[in-house]
Amino acid sequence: FKGERLKGTTIDFSADKRTGALYKSSAEFLSITYPSVDLLKVFEATQPDRARPVVLLGGRGQGKSHLMAALWHAINDPIEATKWLSEWAVRLNRPELQTLKFRTDFCVIAESLHQQRYKFLWDILFDSHPQGQLAKGKWMGKGTSMTSVPSKDLLIEMFEAKPTALLLDEFQTWFDGLTDSPKAKTQSWAFNFIQLLSEIANDRPDLLVFVASIRDNQSQAYQQIHRINPVLVDFQGTQAKHDRQRLLLYRIFENRLNIPGDNVEVIIKPHVDDYVRLSETPPSQHDAKLAEFVEAWPYSPVLMRLLEDQVL
Repeated sequence: FKGERLKGTTIDFSADKRTGALYKSSAEFLSITYPSVDLLKVFEATQPDRARPVVLLGGRGQGKSHLMAALWHAINDPIEATKWLSEWAVRLNRPELQTLKFRTDFCVIAESLHQQRYKFLWDILFDSHPQGQLAKGKWMGKGTSMTSVPSKDLLIEMFEAKPTALLLDEFQTWFDGLTDSPKAKTQSWAFNFIQLLSEIANDRPDLLVFVASIRDNQSQAYQQIHRINPVLVDFQGTQAKHDRQRLLLYRIFENRLNIPGDNVEVIIKPHVDDYVRLSETPPSQHDAKLAEFVEAWPYSPVLMRLLEDQVL
């Protein structure tokens, strides 16, 4: 097995850093990416002409940032993403994967909000969008009639000049740190601006793709971003956990998928037989338990659950 694939894959949306996920070529980054159920759901939700914002829900270490980086690469380089997905369609014998389409000619803006580089969300757009400085000048040039938040019309004008995909990682971390004061209603303004972005993504999917990640569904951040009925990608489901195991094994061992399950079964069957005996697993579940151990090999599914439930 080759075990160097995890080196240098820390997710950082800073494209100017050599360690950043966005600094890598699309081919290099996608080569360490497994087409999980969650990733495919996001790709499907952000296809051309698909409406609704997208919310990624899950705790730290569950792969939300990697998914966002994969989406960044897919929209920036749809040719490479289509090639990567076609290869997986053959490898997994899932021809339907080749029907997924990616946006083209979109300005993709990604920001890790927990790094606190911005106080206001609109500054991300003003700094990164090709028409951002022009839009900023129009807004600030209103003088005494300048609104607390850039208007929806101004945002649409900017996105009409260049359609945009806005990816906000760790939105909840950033939002929870905002407070309102008599002079600056920063949290209320953020509420308002998120509402505008969500409405545009829902009503004008040809202009804006809006994706944000949050940790839980009990916060004000979740409640606000959920008002426009987004596509919810929940990283806490059973299938998501299963896919994270596959992704982990793929990233660590690039040839793991080439090892036939029958060969693995012969090697580990004595161990599994003892496991089901000591754990008093009912005979009706023995085959399912063996299949679970085969898929987790060369690790134990017990270790995988420990990582998922206790460490992460």
